Amino acid sequence: MGLPDLKAVMIMLVGLVLAGCHAAPENHTGQSPQETKIKFSLDDIRPDGLRGPTDGLVAVSYEFCVPVSDQVYQEILRIDPDLKIHSDSPGRIGCEDSQALIIGETHRPDWREVLQELSTLTYITEIRECFFE
Repeated sequence: MGLPDLKAVMIMLVGLVLAGCHAAPENHTGQSPQETKIKFSLDDIRPDGLRGPTDGLVAVSYEFCVPVSDQVYQEILRIDPDLKIHSDSPGRIGCEDSQALIIGETHRPDWREVLQELSTLTYITEIRECFFE
């Protein structure tokens, strides 16, 4: 390989390295960007939305915050009519005064699709497991 060929190869390699620097970061969790809003494991939840030992199966409750708005409430209730809206409590997740606490649960056959659709809404920043203690 002559010097001009080596120089061309080096320029091409530098270009490839620099192009890689601008690539979006890889998601090593195997989740979509929307699913990363879901801050609890879905792996141990059965298809029927329950988890735990056979003699103690329970639904998983979850919470998130949304802006206080009738239009927002209609949108999330279209996704899951069983969601509970609590505008008077920040929940463990810490909703702000301009937000309402929303509580849902997984005990339904389409629980995964519901969570995925909720996670696509831009005003929902995270969905956390809800513990009633």
